Amino acid sequence: MIGDEIINFFGGFGAAGMLLALYIIFLIDSMIFPALPDFFLLVIYSTNPHSTTWGVMLLIIAVFASFSGNSILYFVVKKYSPPYFIKNLMVKYSNMLIIKDEKILLINRIAPVLPYTGAFIAVNNWDYKKAITYIIFGATLKFGFLLLLSGTFYRLFDKGIAEKATFLLIAVTISISVIASYIEKRKLRAG
Repeated sequence: MIGDEIINFFGGFGAAGMLLALYIIFLIDSMIFPALPDFFLLVIYSTNPHSTTWGVMLLIIAVFASFSGNSILYFVVKKYSPPYFIKNLMVKYSNMLIIKDEKILLINRIAPVLPYTGAFIAVNNWDYKKAITYIIFGATLKFGFLLLLSGTFYRLFDKGIAEKATFLLIAVTISISVIASYIEKRKLRAG
């Protein structure tokens, strides 16, 4: 997995290396392909779970990476518009969604049905400020909740049990996302 390689490479540089690794993983997830950022967020958090400062720094990096990855993709697509047939497919896909405007970006945090969100923001001519606000708000809520819950596990349980509970949290989070995404895509096909 590419995230493992990134963490292995930057992990030797201490906390700063781990923060940079997390930023790169979230950037890749925002711009190129799904990279399971929730998983890596909690894996990196588990390296120092008793530090509130560490959790806050990870949250800031995760939200900033979501913001910057989507923004970079938005501005690249605005400047270098995709070929007409790709743009047309993206618009048609967006129009099939139950929510056809920027608000889909909030739901996308739970049920990822819209990949390359920065590109969709640009192609659909959605309001950039509103869209990026939804991305930041959604990222803050989701990643903050995951970090808070994982931190609670580490405060309440022994390290081994806390690690198992955290990895169960990761599995549940990914499962919920996959199931919710599947349900939304079925609704799209049926609609």
